[in-house]
Amino acid sequence: MIPKSLAFAFAALLLLGLTGASAAATGPAPIAGPSAGPAPDAGPAPIANAAPAAEVAPVPAPATAPAPPAVPQPAAAPAPAVVVPQDAPNGSVKVLDTTAAITDPAWFRQAYAEGFRLYVMHSTVWGTCTAWQQTQAQLKMALDAGLKIAVYTRDASCWEGGIKAAGPYISQLQFFALDVEPGGAPVTRAMVDGVRSLGVRPVIYSGSGMWPGLMNNSTAFSDVPLWDTDTSNINYASWTANYLAPAPVQYGGWNTAGTMRVGVQQKFEHTLNGINVDLNSFSASFLK
Repeated sequence: MIPKSLAFAFAALLLLGLTGASAAATGPAPIAGPSAGPAPDAGPAPIANAAPAAEVAPVPAPATAPAPPAVPQPAAAPAPAVVVPQDAPNGSVKVLDTTAAITDPAWFRQAYAEGFRLYVMHSTVWGTCTAWQQTQAQLKMALDAGLKIAVYTRDASCWEGGIKAAGPYISQLQFFALDVEPGGAPVTRAMVDGVRSLGVRPVIYSGSGMWPGLMNNSTAFSDVPLWDTDTSNINYASWTANYLAPAPVQYGGWNTAGTMRVGVQQKFEHTLNGINVDLNSFSASFLK
């Protein structure tokens, strides 16, 4: 009989052997294979519905420096006001007469600025009764400049052609001058009446040195206004309109208290801004 202590030892060995056999039958637990490498650190998991980080306000770009204020340029100096001489104290105005061709409107404006108020032109082709092609254009330029207008012909018998040469400006003629001087036709009452019949005032141009010899010093026309002539070499720079200078000389019934001349030619062939003209003074009250 096996002692009890030995029996317990034998049983323990038997049990140990059985346990080892069972473990060998099933094999050792597998060891996980090596990873290809250590797992990379995972980033922090996103926080669901997390509010976005507060936006950082952009730094504003530096403001563009304002453009310097424009330096004011001096305004163009206005043209000096034209000082237009008024009628002379004796009621006279400056008048020019000429046969010249004038094509520049500025010439007439300058004449007005220098104090002229009436432009008298020869309206037919010189030496004929045929209308001059430039008559109407020059009359218009004079009117546009503020001048009054009148016409004459060297041959008084051309009065009709001379007036009609003005065309649409006939109604604006201050007068038609019947020219009585050497080389022209003597004036007749028919001429005077003919001028009036066209709605134009007749004026007689002559002088104390011409009328007595050409018209036998007739007083039959003293009812017609006289455009006298009494010229000298006057100084234009100091010239002042005065239709009573030089002192009027009586002839043909004119230049009396009741038949005083309405104008006087005072200088021949003065160069006015490049154009030859004659200088005259007229009574301002005679002009319409």
